Amino acid sequence: MADLITQNDLDKTASKTAFFYSLSFLSSLSPAAPPVIGYDGQAGLAKRRITALQHRLRGGGEKELAGKVLFDPKTRIFRLYSRSALYAFRTDDSGDLEHLYWGAFVPPNDDLRYLALSNVQLCFDPGPFNAYDVDLSDQDAAKHVRGTSFSEHFTRTPSFSDRLSTDGEWVHSIPSVGRNTKLLEYADLGTGDYRPQSFSVVYDDGGNICPLTYVSHEIIPGKLPMQSAKGKSLWSAENVTLLPELRGGDTNDQCTTLVVKMEDRLTKLEFDLIYTVYKEVNAISRRVIVKNPGMRPNGNFVCKGGCIMSSGAVRLEKLMSATVDFHTMSGWNFITLSGSWANERHMKLQELVQGKFVVESLRGASSHQHNPFCAVTTTPRSMVETVGEVWAFSIIYSGNFKIEADVSETGRARVNAGINPSTFSWHLPPGDSFESPECVMVYSNTGLEGMSHSFHDLYRRYLIPERFFGTVPPVLLNTWEAMYFDVNHAKVVELARAASELGVEMIVLDDGWFGEREDATSSLGDWFEDRRKFPGGLPALVHDVNALGLKFGIWVEPEMVNVKSRLYREHPSWTLNQHGRKSRCEGRNQLVLDFTCEDVCSYVIGKLGELLSGSNIEYMKWDMNRHLTEVYGNTRAPDKQGEVFHRYMIGVYKVLKYLNEKFPHVRIETCSGGGGRFDPGMLFFSPQIWASDNTDVFSRMAIQHGTSLVYPLQSIGSHMTAVPNHQTQRLSTLKARFLVSAFGTFGLELDVRTL
Repeated sequence: MADLITQNDLDKTASKTAFFYSLSFLSSLSPAAPPVIGYDGQAGLAKRRITALQHRLRGGGEKELAGKVLFDPKTRIFRLYSRSALYAFRTDDSGDLEHLYWGAFVPPNDDLRYLALSNVQLCFDPGPFNAYDVDLSDQDAAKHVRGTSFSEHFTRTPSFSDRLSTDGEWVHSIPSVGRNTKLLEYADLGTGDYRPQSFSVVYDDGGNICPLTYVSHEIIPGKLPMQSAKGKSLWSAENVTLLPELRGGDTNDQCTTLVVKMEDRLTKLEFDLIYTVYKEVNAISRRVIVKNPGMRPNGNFVCKGGCIMSSGAVRLEKLMSATVDFHTMSGWNFITLSGSWANERHMKLQELVQGKFVVESLRGASSHQHNPFCAVTTTPRSMVETVGEVWAFSIIYSGNFKIEADVSETGRARVNAGINPSTFSWHLPPGDSFESPECVMVYSNTGLEGMSHSFHDLYRRYLIPERFFGTVPPVLLNTWEAMYFDVNHAKVVELARAASELGVEMIVLDDGWFGEREDATSSLGDWFEDRRKFPGGLPALVHDVNALGLKFGIWVEPEMVNVKSRLYREHPSWTLNQHGRKSRCEGRNQLVLDFTCEDVCSYVIGKLGELLSGSNIEYMKWDMNRHLTEVYGNTRAPDKQGEVFHRYMIGVYKVLKYLNEKFPHVRIETCSGGGGRFDPGMLFFSPQIWASDNTDVFSRMAIQHGTSLVYPLQSIGSHMTAVPNHQTQRLSTLKARFLVSAFGTFGLELDVRTL
């Protein structure tokens, strides 16, 4: 297509400004449309050019470029092409990464730098962040501002403004403006950008100024695995990846990774911005690695006032996985999945006006209240299901998160997504590094429908454990609403016999089977069967259930402990609580184990390993029935207590990783008081998640609708239960309950002996 239509041809046909703003209009024209007469008066030539452009926009270039990253050294523009969309940014003359575009496909020979003309500096906006000679006096320094030496990284080419002046089209150059005026890929604090920053660091001299400048980049075929989020395995000699992440597929042609290296020129603190763009879906993943150099080239830095910035530790106080700045638009709408226990993930759409809007969790889990997801759109509520552009964000993380959307006085918007900084502070000694969780960004120009299809395809192929791709979950019967705590060998076998006659494929033994568990006040942590209820132990029960042609599953709550338990009596210091304090909160009569402690993780790994090795157990339901309080890690140093929330989550991931590696035949379903931890981080380890403790058919329709905006139906744990419903006391027909449950994993949670 480059031979058919060139930049020169387009320049002769119409003004460049009109051309760029007319891309979407031209793509909707048909070859039979009336001829468009260009400024040169040649109607036939103009028609041929438009036809060629149509072909390129409708797939002539999309398929060839999908999943690729392009870099133009002349314009310094990075282009990330997904299935039918483009994400573009550039390194500007100051060394900043300036965001240009995220939307429908635009061909690579279109110079997107014209978009920087929208950078209009307002009164009180600081000017450009410039370097100056520190050897001069302050008065002289103002006269000797050097601007930047950034251009030395590249071969000098005629400036964009020079080219425009030569073409006689634009007489004004791209303005040189400060950071508050630009659209940025990653924003620091304190150098002129007053919007919510992407990160915050504190050096050991107390300073928090950390301006980032482009250094280099690398384009890598395929997916670059997590680099710094690795740690000690408790079950082998190898280090393991500690955070969940998207896979890259079986071959390197399914995606491409871009690593952009930026640094604080003074301290050499390095930030690697990592982008992976996928070929088959309109999705990009982003994450950040911060590296504290082992030795700074010049040792200590002494400022004029005598302060010393040593080459020591750095404290990370905020690290967003992704920042996206949007051009000025009117009618911003913000879409979230919010709710409460038994009422999770209802779609909420609200208008964004000047100011900041935040969804977050501080509970130690992603929570029932807010899902780690948001979308922004300018399409009205009545049309957004299938019409208009949607830009969506989903964080692959199960702990405290924060998504903030900020709209400036000019109508520009910024979205930040990542770990919640309110409960995060990370000590980064020299030579160490820290890697953020991954954030998935999806673009759709067919409303929420296109967004959902992209998320579903991406998470099915590249997130959910690969061995479950294309599999159908077994139809299971859970004992909870049929028996609650009143379980024993004879009753479970009797229930299984009745279930086998209905076509049920698996029996899941829920709460009440372990320790001396009669109610919710005891035995959590004592993961051995109650011999009063199961004289032959679990092996005998599993054998009898298997003999009926059914598989067997088990319920556990490994993160918790009751005070009335053998585990607590032996290890009271294993809970989250500051030693010496005589007060604490209990939730559901239980305390939270300190998963930042290796002894705790090793104990849980040992107990669950024994459980799954001792019987033919093919399913495990991992529950979590309270959130975190008194979060203090007694095995961590006082200056590292800001790491406890994140390290807790890493500990949970570590145990889940062990289960997946050692027991690949076991299907894990995670749960947290229902849907209190329904997030992409959990989907990495479990192909399905219990959607809600509320199984009422009318409530479930809204819950499952909201959940399906992001998560594939095969991941939504959904059961048909008895009436009156145990949560709402409402009545519904068997057919309605069956159909709603079928839009998920489909299972039963009722006493089938009474049917």
